[in-house]
Amino acid sequence: MLAMMNLKCLTVVLFLLLTIKFFNILLFDSCPLTIEQQPHHFSSLRSSTRWIKMSTLYDQVLKSNIYIQPVLLTLVVVTNSFSIRILSSNALRSSPCSHYFITYSVLSIIYSCLVCPTQVIRALWIGWENTPIGCNIYYYIIFSPPILARIMLVLASFDRYCSSSKSRSFNSASTKRIARLTVIISIVLGTIYMIPMFVIYYFDPTVGLCRLYTTLPANLYTFSQVIGYYMLGPLLILIFGTLTIFNIRKHSIRTGIQNGPTTSTRRTEGQLARMLILQIFVHIILTTPFGVIYCLNVLIAATRTPTTIAIRYIFLIWMQCDYFMSFFLHILSGKVYREQFCRLFKPLRKHPHPDQTIII
Repeated sequence: MLAMMNLKCLTVVLFLLLTIKFFNILLFDSCPLTIEQQPHHFSSLRSSTRWIKMSTLYDQVLKSNIYIQPVLLTLVVVTNSFSIRILSSNALRSSPCSHYFITYSVLSIIYSCLVCPTQVIRALWIGWENTPIGCNIYYYIIFSPPILARIMLVLASFDRYCSSSKSRSFNSASTKRIARLTVIISIVLGTIYMIPMFVIYYFDPTVGLCRLYTTLPANLYTFSQVIGYYMLGPLLILIFGTLTIFNIRKHSIRTGIQNGPTTSTRRTEGQLARMLILQIFVHIILTTPFGVIYCLNVLIAATRTPTTIAIRYIFLIWMQCDYFMSFFLHILSGKVYREQFCRLFKPLRKHPHPDQTIII
């Protein structure tokens, strides 16, 4: 509940900042820079670049990425590969929630394979986004996987809520067929929603930088991403996660699940719910700091200093831990997950029975 209250306070503050910034842009900044304004703006950008290069903290963060990013990439690829294999077993893939977890793991690998090498070459002062071709595709392929991954967490939390609900209409929505269809539709709609990222950025050859257009449509689209990803997404995840906890407790009291008999399917569903709830709270802890400072950088231009950019990259490293931490959380919170993981390392028997459903 404390996390919910903190998130509500953060949501209110960010909403007020968005409102102020929106009217400021609507009244003063909705037009692109004129020819007379451009030289002064370019000179300020050159000064900003020099300040970044002179920032000791920024330079140290970039250099640390040379050693940190390969470790993060290895952890993400290895742990999520295990997760995909475990969640694909017969003991777990019968649950609709597993399909969202599998998609989340795939998107985590894709994102890390893109952002980790990018952070390493940025440490060498090479930004492939600052090229005529890279400027048009960089932000699309970097921003799309995290947004789709968060959508999967929202859908997984909603699925756990439907599965734990005593309402037949909600309970009937938690099926494998619906989960597969929802994953496909969400990915298609998410990729379509991200298409404007191709056109709201342009390469400025005068300063050699990839820049965001200052037009009203570009600003509105950027704000929609801030609201959807950093405010609405976490809020929905916490709401459905909290409702799932209440439903599980009500079901436990009503049926005496602690002492009474139950089926392996119901127990597996309960463990998946616990795995998701734990992942949700850790996900909020790991992603909120980066989200706050990113929103401030977007809304308040004065915060885009070398120090705050360096801090943002530190929080980015912290956020990247979210993409491999779920594996360890699942190991700790789900017995069926642990047993399936241990089975991967057992020697093959003469007459093995792989993926046998486990009664917990």
